[in-house]
Amino acid sequence: MFAYLKTGIDGLDGILAGGIRYPDDSAAFACIAGGPGTGKTLLALEMITRAFLDGEDGSTYLYYSVEHSPESLRRKIESDFDWFRRGVTVTAMPREVPGKLVLEATTRKGTSTFILTQARAAALQKPSARGTTVDIEWMLAEITNHHLATPVAMVCIDNVGLLLTDLAYFEKRAALLEVRRQLLDLKIHGIFVMEEASPRDLRLPSAEEFSTDLMLHLSFREEASDFKIRALEILKARHQYYYRGIHHFSIAGRGITRDIYLGARNERGPGIHIYPSVAAQLSIARDQAEFKVPRRGDTTIDLGHPELNAAFLNGTGPSAFSSTVLLAEPGTRGTLMALRFLAAGLRQNERVLLVSTREDRDAIRRICQREEALRSACLAEDGNFHPDFRVLYLHPEFISPGKFTWDIVRLIEGGHGNQGDRPVARFAFDNIYRLQERFPLLTEQKFLVTALLDMLRYRQVTPMFVDMTPPCSKSDRTEFDPSPYLVGYDNVIQLSANDGDRSQPRFRVLKSVGNDFVMDSQPIDWRRV
Repeated sequence: MFAYLKTGIDGLDGILAGGIRYPDDSAAFACIAGGPGTGKTLLALEMITRAFLDGEDGSTYLYYSVEHSPESLRRKIESDFDWFRRGVTVTAMPREVPGKLVLEATTRKGTSTFILTQARAAALQKPSARGTTVDIEWMLAEITNHHLATPVAMVCIDNVGLLLTDLAYFEKRAALLEVRRQLLDLKIHGIFVMEEASPRDLRLPSAEEFSTDLMLHLSFREEASDFKIRALEILKARHQYYYRGIHHFSIAGRGITRDIYLGARNERGPGIHIYPSVAAQLSIARDQAEFKVPRRGDTTIDLGHPELNAAFLNGTGPSAFSSTVLLAEPGTRGTLMALRFLAAGLRQNERVLLVSTREDRDAIRRICQREEALRSACLAEDGNFHPDFRVLYLHPEFISPGKFTWDIVRLIEGGHGNQGDRPVARFAFDNIYRLQERFPLLTEQKFLVTALLDMLRYRQVTPMFVDMTPPCSKSDRTEFDPSPYLVGYDNVIQLSANDGDRSQPRFRVLKSVGNDFVMDSQPIDWRRV
């Protein structure tokens, strides 16, 4: 049988399909490798700190670092990460031994202890240096002594490579492997942090020698305009299924807000945030649904405009959970039609979300004030947006595709705000035209939108997307191929500024799965109620 060690880190448990899996008669062991400055120490520190803050009564957590003093590590967690806002009381005990700091946390489970120790390998000290040499043998003995006195839940050693720069290299290497064996025998979870070395460099033990359950590799990847983003890859997860590929992550400090717009510098809490790739997110959604694709609704929905609704015949029309795209030519009111679609949901007490790359929040509010069809549904009495109407303006940023879709889905699930956990029922995206120009890292925008459509369906959301198309009239016809939209969406509606010599705006239903609709183009009055 197997057990799971949950890391509590946003996204990491997701790509591990629940956490680090290990035999229930043993313990989990992870190696974190990467180049300088990639975030190895922060990831390891957060993993053990989150375990400490959720530790069982009487449990002990040991952290050894060659490069960082215990006090600097405590300040990092307390100041930058704010103890992850757990609502726990953490107390630093009086210092009794140089290079060691003992922290105690009072949690809902009781009291747990976190001991931060600065390793002082003999090779890093001058012959005349004062203090204890804290090397691998010393750690091995201390882990055993602590375990005899109180349960040790987790041990982290950062950076193991610096502990091997000793004349007695092979003895130290054997001792390091013995630490792993002892952790396994004592059923103590372990984390080793390793500086990335050349594959030809045989000084460091390999992950296989450590009998690693989980091997994480952190790096910087150079993207558009020489912009470097943080990337994480699972090189090995011995006992479990995991989502392969390159996943991006970010590091957020203290003082951020939860009610945010999407962006590279905006997170939902302090600490490390890992964003699975778009392909992994789609696989996660399918796995969670056990590959049972949700049915679309059986009843028709109000599209928000009477003339759009009237274009469907015999009581048919788009149903709940079906996807719709508006192909808006220049001069048409695609934004207004998306807002009317959301307003129809608000009148039915649904929670709705608008994500816009075209108009900011103030512009959307002004549109809602001016339009009679929107005013009462979208705005509250004080002139602000209705509590169930969420509006996000996407600022141009360097944001990874994984974070882009991950944040949108979390918003739809009810997160990123103080309005409870009520999920979104209707979602509108205005405008998806050439997203990569506003977000240079979204190089595969077509797959991104297609994957997002599937993820929305798994979450039982009714979406509407707006895209811009070139003008198409009888007098000045531009070639436009709607086939990509006809393949990806359930309902495709084209908005035209005019038809031939007539200046009246018109629309035409190009596709609607399972419905009867008028084939010819129809006139439309944008403001008709």
